Amino acid sequence: MKKKICSVVGARPNFVKEFLVNRELKSRCVQEVLIHTGQHHDYHMSQIFFECFDLPAPDIHLRLPNTDGVEFSAEAITHLAAVFRAEKPACVLSYGDVNSTMSAAIAACKLHIPFVHVEGGIRSTDRYNPEEINRRVSDVLADIIFCCTKTDVRNLQTEGYEPDRIAFSGDLMKDVLLMTLKKYAIEPRRKDYLVLTLHRQENLVDRARLRAILQGIIQTGRKVIFPIHPRTLQSIKRFGLSDLINTHEIELRDPMSYVDFIHLAAGADKILTDSGGVRREAYLLRKPCIVLLELSWFPEILNTGWKVLTGPDSNRISDLIENFEPTAPYQELFGDGNAHRKIVDTLMQRYDC
Repeated sequence: MKKKICSVVGARPNFVKEFLVNRELKSRCVQEVLIHTGQHHDYHMSQIFFECFDLPAPDIHLRLPNTDGVEFSAEAITHLAAVFRAEKPACVLSYGDVNSTMSAAIAACKLHIPFVHVEGGIRSTDRYNPEEINRRVSDVLADIIFCCTKTDVRNLQTEGYEPDRIAFSGDLMKDVLLMTLKKYAIEPRRKDYLVLTLHRQENLVDRARLRAILQGIIQTGRKVIFPIHPRTLQSIKRFGLSDLINTHEIELRDPMSYVDFIHLAAGADKILTDSGGVRREAYLLRKPCIVLLELSWFPEILNTGWKVLTGPDSNRISDLIENFEPTAPYQELFGDGNAHRKIVDTLMQRYDC
């Protein structure tokens, strides 16, 4: 009898990555139990992505309150462990660097169930960055670590991970993006607006930092479309910065579906972001990317000259918006667009699913 897989999702980037893996598992008649922790409970951050990708409703929706990262992670470990005990999967799979992923890794390994980490090996120099904590813990506990880039593979090799735990799959985000561009006939072009996303904790807890970022963008007088994360909107209101953006060329939008965001990003002149996922989407769309954070995940993009990092310096941000352009030819960094097939191949072979 073939065994089942438990897949854990909780945040926007997870839903995007789960889509093609879910479809590939179904096409091969592999049983998957899809578990949603509720980390992103807002409709625009969660349900809209299930509908956009025609993902099935989660088999189990934990609906955990997400008011604090520590409390959420503790609750998620406890509830996920109960699910894993009942389901008895051959393995537990989760994605990226969110609290749900780390919680799934800990719960699975405490129960001696192999954990599979998709998008591992990514490293930054700040070990206390929340996402860095999550990805390092998840890698340490993983039975298999699927890597998006060759740099991620080398990071794990340097740290002494066993070769049979490391697999270069390429990036699921590239798979989904290529499919979306083809399906919706989206042609990337550089138009007259910028796209801004901003949600990292580092940028939201310090009023001076957040104000400097917004001020640098405003100084250019450029049209900016800003799909705003609920947490970012709360910080702007709490710090009294609403008037700063309401009186200038920043157009606030609700969080967008994946397809709508790719449509928007494909027409941007440049993309400004603190997101690990959006900086990859920017590169895949061949957009100059200004990263509003000093942490350089995916240094390959930096090394090829297609992104630049900046701290909260208004004048530097303004100058980069006006003058930054890629300094080298585009390179294929994120695999061949078949990451979802390679991941499922490996799961079926390793765990007899």
